Amino acid sequence: MSELIISQESAKQRILSAIADEYSRKILTFSMDGPVSALHLSKIHEIPITTVYRRIEELVEAGLLAAVKSGRTADGKWYDLYKSLISFIDVSFDNGNMRVEVEIDKHVSDKFTKILSSLI
Repeated sequence: MSELIISQESAKQRILSAIADEYSRKILTFSMDGPVSALHLSKIHEIPITTVYRRIEELVEAGLLAAVKSGRTADGKWYDLYKSLISFIDVSFDNGNMRVEVEIDKHVSDKFTKILSSLI
């Protein structure tokens, strides 16, 4: 695993806002084991599908989640499979300074670095 210290305040805020939400945490936790669709997340966690899509968008913008595969259903509808880009987040405070450290999933570390770099 690769560790990364987030230093830019706006990136820290996006990450903290994303993980503050119960549904976002469920999505991140469930997608750590492997790629999952928004519909599956909605059914498993009994979250309205519109809320799942909103939370996915926030997690993608925060650099914590990414679409790793696309496909089509039997009836021709497009879907994406999402995977957590991180395996661990640690938030600490020291002398009034907030430190956000993430452990990057080794299977997606290049994608995470590119996404996070674009946010900073």
